[in-house]
Amino acid sequence: MVELIQAQAERNPQATAVRLGNTSLTYRELERRSNQIAHHLIGLGAGQDIPVGVCLRRGADLLPVLLGIWKSGAGYVPLDPDHPVERLRHMIGTSGCRLVISRTGHLPALEPTPGCRFLLLDRERADVDGAPATPPATRIEPSHLAYVIYTSGSTGAPKGVLVQHGGLRNYLLWTVQAYAARGHGGAPFFASLAFDLGIPSLYTPLLTGQPVHLLPDPLPAADLGDALAAGAPYSFVKLTPGQLNLLSFDLDPEQAHGLAGIVIAAGDAFPTALARRWRDLAGPGGTPVATEYGPTEITIGNSGQPITDDPGTELVPLGLPIPNTTMYVLTDQLEPTPVGVAGEIHIGGLGVARGYLGDPALTADRFRPDPFGAPGARLYRSGDLGRWLPDGTLEFLGRVDHQVKIRGYRVELGEIRAVLRDDPQVRDAVVLATGTPSRPRGLAAFVIAATGQPMDVDRLRAGLAARLPDHMIPADFVAVDEIPLTANGKVDTRTLLTLL
Repeated sequence: MVELIQAQAERNPQATAVRLGNTSLTYRELERRSNQIAHHLIGLGAGQDIPVGVCLRRGADLLPVLLGIWKSGAGYVPLDPDHPVERLRHMIGTSGCRLVISRTGHLPALEPTPGCRFLLLDRERADVDGAPATPPATRIEPSHLAYVIYTSGSTGAPKGVLVQHGGLRNYLLWTVQAYAARGHGGAPFFASLAFDLGIPSLYTPLLTGQPVHLLPDPLPAADLGDALAAGAPYSFVKLTPGQLNLLSFDLDPEQAHGLAGIVIAAGDAFPTALARRWRDLAGPGGTPVATEYGPTEITIGNSGQPITDDPGTELVPLGLPIPNTTMYVLTDQLEPTPVGVAGEIHIGGLGVARGYLGDPALTADRFRPDPFGAPGARLYRSGDLGRWLPDGTLEFLGRVDHQVKIRGYRVELGEIRAVLRDDPQVRDAVVLATGTPSRPRGLAAFVIAATGQPMDVDRLRAGLAARLPDHMIPADFVAVDEIPLTANGKVDTRTLLTLL
């Protein structure tokens, strides 16, 4: 991808590549800075398949750093400065990072990490600026590591997904036609770097000579509508259904009408009622809405399409596979299910990730040989349930396991439960998602106290907050004497949810 962005810099060097408030970077400046960072990183030992951590807020350094890492031959590991200290250190340690790019203010949350060197941009600016401004002589192959992104893990610790350049390139080239071609205004980036939903907002504009608009960091949810409206019109805006729901109340019809060439809702179940509400708000000829679907393990998105008609289902169907990818609904024996019969969604093609970092057993379980593809091809078991409808669309029916989406983030309920069980005042706990697929979800923790004493909810929250990001903290804590079970020995979730 870097060579395509470099071509834009050669074609339109003075065009705006990155905009942040009243400051901006031209394509020429982006190219120069990213080359200098790449040379400096190579001097520090960066190279092919070497993970380099990035702990930065949205700012003028962000895109030069990310592109510079790729130009050095390395892949990046996004580290959200707002995540708990323990989580950040776990990611640095398990990813094998020997180099993390950050700033002085974030250093207390990252140290101590033995064997890891920190490149602090506010301290070492002169060294970086003294590096050559020409592109380094590195070659990026489709099989090379692009990034390691961590998702929630069922064992109590997040797991890293190894994403390769070939899958990323295939996806981004699709977004160029599906999204960026709908205008000239670029896209706003306001997601966490550790959330792959925002990746097309970072790179797709640069592939087409358009600007990336970095919105303020932090950006409270209540301010999102005003921040987006101030920079409109965009070519596209990609967000979660929950964020689209906020915009449908925060924007007036004129703002919604002219917001972008298209708005894409992804990262969670997308209620048809919400799509209908947005279309009514934007009005005829206004900003259209689209859906996109895809787990992290298949490189951001695997299917999507604009929503032009009411599909007649509670949730918007998942759309059509993008080029060079496949989607199947299969039984446990990897046999295709008939139309209308539920099964697990399996995904194949160029986007399938390399696997899970340091976990060959889990990789073998979730990434299986593709019985329908070429020799060596693999299918990813998504854990999502779906069924084909008579009109050829794929309907989403929920999760096979206990993994859910909260505010667009994928959450393994077992990870929260494992952290709760580490608290000395907890004997056992169960964490459940509340709500329905078509309504905003929350989390509730049902806790058996270890001592029989009333549980200290504030202490439980504080303990979780020290190890988990905010979206994984339950909104409700309910004290129970026992965890009810069904006749077959499984947790009786229906009974627990009646206690709320």
